[in-house]
Amino acid sequence: MRKALTATAILLLLGIAFYWTFTDHGKETKASPPANRNQIVGRVPVEVVLLERGSLDRRLQLTGTVVAEAQVDVFSKVSGILEEIEVEQGDGVKTDQVIAVVEREEREAKLQESRAALDVLKAGWAQMETGARPEEIVQAEELVRQTEARWRNSLENYTRLKTLKQRDFISQQRLDEAMLQVTISEAEHNSAKEKLTLMRKGARQEDRDALLAQIRKAEATVRLAEINLKDATIRAPINGIISKRFLDQGAFVTTTAPLIRIVAMDVVKVAVPVVEGELAQIRPGSHAEIRVDTYPDELFRGSVVRISPTVDAQTRTADVEIQVGNHDHRLKPGMFARASLIVQRRDGVLLLSKDSLLREKGASRVFVHDNGKASLKEIMLGLEGEQYIEVLKGLQEGDEVIVAGHYELTDGMPVHVIRSHENP
Repeated sequence: MRKALTATAILLLLGIAFYWTFTDHGKETKASPPANRNQIVGRVPVEVVLLERGSLDRRLQLTGTVVAEAQVDVFSKVSGILEEIEVEQGDGVKTDQVIAVVEREEREAKLQESRAALDVLKAGWAQMETGARPEEIVQAEELVRQTEARWRNSLENYTRLKTLKQRDFISQQRLDEAMLQVTISEAEHNSAKEKLTLMRKGARQEDRDALLAQIRKAEATVRLAEINLKDATIRAPINGIISKRFLDQGAFVTTTAPLIRIVAMDVVKVAVPVVEGELAQIRPGSHAEIRVDTYPDELFRGSVVRISPTVDAQTRTADVEIQVGNHDHRLKPGMFARASLIVQRRDGVLLLSKDSLLREKGASRVFVHDNGKASLKEIMLGLEGEQYIEVLKGLQEGDEVIVAGHYELTDGMPVHVIRSHENP
């Protein structure tokens, strides 16, 4: 009895399972759509774009590095202890701004000494130019008379003593002393006469030339001392940002090691290598759009300012520099940059979406929606951009070009427009 009940229960469960399975399969069959609704409707659903005119660019996609407009390592022209340094890393500086001072005291003393020496020489030159004063000439004339009187007296004395010596009244030594006195007094008289002559005539030309040469040498010494003192104060050669400071106050400065590094960042350059086959397309002034990873959603605009005149023999590339305004200093030297370089631009052309284009056996064709049917058109193309291409012949402004669903079409096939787009 128990076995019979068990068998009956199993059969009942199998029957219920079969019923539910059969019922669900029937529902799915009814809910499924037809296998090919297009065959039922008879029209192919398509999307179209209204053909319009606009501007079209052809671009080169390049990668490069952001570099500063200028980078300068500042050196001292003099050696010594660094007494002051006025800037820190990251500070902005202007041209001719004082940034450091090397010891000045000894250089100031040397400048004062050289100026004093020059003043002495200039005073002598002024005296030479002015000549002797009248009272000085009178004094010189009186000196000539006095020395002449002494010379004549000494000469008379010698003559008298010579007579006495002939009579052996005096010694030879006394006569020699008298002769010496004649010689001395004659020399003094001649010297006084020469001095008077110089006072009356003025300085000789050779004396003037010698003094003038000394003055010029002293002036050069003063100028050198001024330059040496000036060089002890170090100034910024350009506008920019202090990117690095190499020494601290109190360090010994040499002329061979830099103090600081300044980078000019108000304008930066993007240096991109361009393969030689594409160089002919680039011109100075060509516009470019720059993107960097730090600001992925921002676009920076620049233009080509320099094209290298040579090609690297190993890489077969030439460097092209794109200048970009950077007053906010967001673009930093060393950043990796992507440049979209506009090498050709045309305005007012018919813009065809590349999505609509059918290329086959060297021919370019598109389907155009014409009164509910697909009309196949063969076209002539021009400048090609990233998303659009110029139509030169075969289409007109306002044509509805099929951009989706066209791979299933044949010429004259009925179509149904489910969506219409506009060119951006």
